[in-house]
Amino acid sequence: MKLHYLLAGFVATTLVFSGCSSDSSSDGGIDREDVMSSSSSEPSSSSKMVSSSSAKKDTSDGIRPATLDDLSRNMLLDIDGHEVHMAAGSKQGLFSFWILRGEGKGQADTGEVVVKSDFEDGVIKFDDDHATPSVINTLDEKYFLYKMAKKMTIAFTVDSSGALMYSVDKGKPQEVKPEQFPATQAKIGKYEEMVGKKLTCKSGDTTDVYKFFEGRYVMETTVGKKNILMVGGYADIHRGTLLLMPEYFSDGVMALYKYSVSSEFDLDSLGCTSENFKFKKIKVKDLADNWYSYDKDLKLDWNFMLNEDGTYKLEAFSNTNEQGKGGHWDVYGNVLLMSGESCVDPSACEVLVMGTVEDFEKGKGFTFKHSSEEVPPMPTEWVIQKYED
Repeated sequence: MKLHYLLAGFVATTLVFSGCSSDSSSDGGIDREDVMSSSSSEPSSSSKMVSSSSAKKDTSDGIRPATLDDLSRNMLLDIDGHEVHMAAGSKQGLFSFWILRGEGKGQADTGEVVVKSDFEDGVIKFDDDHATPSVINTLDEKYFLYKMAKKMTIAFTVDSSGALMYSVDKGKPQEVKPEQFPATQAKIGKYEEMVGKKLTCKSGDTTDVYKFFEGRYVMETTVGKKNILMVGGYADIHRGTLLLMPEYFSDGVMALYKYSVSSEFDLDSLGCTSENFKFKKIKVKDLADNWYSYDKDLKLDWNFMLNEDGTYKLEAFSNTNEQGKGGHWDVYGNVLLMSGESCVDPSACEVLVMGTVEDFEKGKGFTFKHSSEEVPPMPTEWVIQKYED
């Protein structure tokens, strides 16, 4: 399905776009073009990017794999002779690696790589599916950053003395150096302050509405009353910059968005307004189950299978299979996101369905107020699937 390019309402700073989509298993994801050959490839048209899976690492002699608790918010590494500033932020799945240049090393002259990782066994793996380089100017460091994003593995360990160590591509371990990043009262410096915030940003008849959860965000763009874009993905603040990396999206998006957030929660002085919102966080393991609904008017039985591995299957039955689709799913706070990757009728398949889960009771039921406009209509009321004795 070819999708036109949208910039999510407002301009964001990055130079690299996602490539073509893949709807294979969870080891798949976006198949980007070689970033070394071009910094302006086509925008992504997939509805989901796949999270990193880190490699196992054997340890001995009192050495153990590092955990997220061992990491500082900001650290300093030496990689291939480059001074690399690493940021772990709120430690919710995004890591960034920065090279600063110019007198005073001002952030206006910066290149960085942002990567998604679960940090399993203390490993961060860089590849085309999980790392996004963003480079300003055409200095030599950009080629190192592209190379880093293309293929690199950094393994973090804690040695017998308690020192945090790292090794690049199984090389000699080096000690991580601590670093402090100066805070300012003019900007939001910690992502934890964004959680539970709803930002509304208007430009003419276009409105972007953001909601921020723990390490994740969702955004909807409307023109007038028409919804033209839905996005959900990773979010964090590193070195004073809000980083948004889309994971689910209904139309073309950029691989990375970067904003400055004022102390009044305005994004890049766009005139955004903010308000608090309440949500009841729902765990994936609790929502993962087989759910059932019955449409009395159409006499349709609906089965909604949410698997703990992040895949789902939605089916509607009468005498024949009336509806069927599958893909990946996740829940951010209380927002359920479903990518449409395989459908009985591909021509009518929605790329993304998104909505809030309300009145959820584990093992009993919930209400799903969703965006789907497919026919037959997906139910909003679901109960746990029951089986014959």
